[in-house]
Amino acid sequence: MELKFFHHFAGNHPVVGEVFYEMAQVSPGQAGGARYELYVCSVLIAIAQYPAACDRLLGYLTSVMNGTEQSICAGGNDVVLNIDTTGVQVDISINDDWIGQPDSKFTLQEWQKVLENWKYLLELPQGSDEIVLVKLS
Repeated sequence: MELKFFHHFAGNHPVVGEVFYEMAQVSPGQAGGARYELYVCSVLIAIAQYPAACDRLLGYLTSVMNGTEQSICAGGNDVVLNIDTTGVQVDISINDDWIGQPDSKFTLQEWQKVLENWKYLLELPQGSDEIVLVKLS
């Protein structure tokens, strides 16, 4: 699976000038991409708007991976990450059909890689044309 993170130009605002949004997408032609699009790409901006939020979530992952914690519930903006030794269960609470689904379970290592690369994108200057490609197992 390959994900693509980038800045998207959203136009000019009369007060703030150029506006860019951070975007996450499944790279074209990826089999099984729909689950990554829904449960990873669409939730990143809800749970990790800033590098500090990425660091917080990465800390939770590390705590579970090194055995300091058995499970942690984190997230925000209608998204819950249930992190435990078996992986990360992503629940999107605005739709009952998006809670507790087998397709929304990912490995700790996948989420670690996603968050590290998302943080990298967030730290790039606004308007950067750099595309961050994330290859997951």
